[in-house]
Amino acid sequence: MKLWEPGQVIVIREIWQNKVYSVTPVRVVQDTIGWSALYLPPETPCLWPHTREGLSMHIPTDEWVLDGGPWTTSDVLYLVQPGSGYTAFGFWNDDHTFHSWKINLEQPMRRTPHGFDYMDQILDIVVSADRSTWHWRDEDEVRQAQDLGLFTEEQVTELYQLGERAVQSLLANEPPFDRNWENWKPKPAWRVPLDLPPGWDEV
Repeated sequence: MKLWEPGQVIVIREIWQNKVYSVTPVRVVQDTIGWSALYLPPETPCLWPHTREGLSMHIPTDEWVLDGGPWTTSDVLYLVQPGSGYTAFGFWNDDHTFHSWKINLEQPMRRTPHGFDYMDQILDIVVSADRSTWHWRDEDEVRQAQDLGLFTEEQVTELYQLGERAVQSLLANEPPFDRNWENWKPKPAWRVPLDLPPGWDEV
């Protein structure tokens, strides 16, 4: 397996029904066999799913349109662990003080020639900057997805169990959370908005 070099631009994509559902270009901070740290600079153009009327989509359906816009908040760090079923997002304020962690539950990330592919599972967890408190997010959308038949009751139970394990991994400072990521800063040259690299739409 060939690892990516620091500074290299790759993409994180959601794939739904064998088509690109969202795509975010990111810069590689560090890539190892077990985990990868990836950086999203502010104002980087991304593509997200929308209805044909232009409304943002949070629950996948049979039809969607990819539409773009810049990432408008501050720096984001992704800690990807392929196969784990979740990714941790670190968020900073505009003054680069650390804001919070978000644990994104998902169909497990997998490596591709272009970066990482996955599919979001809607349920998230927000963890405070000092890791002292946490809470679930988007539980109502999970219930909606279950009513639409996208999740079974058993799958929802498994999502909550996975989320609790992910939180415990973060709170226990297990790798890759055993580093002082909250004080990490990107190289100044890395804060330039990224372009989508060639091949981002190949599935």
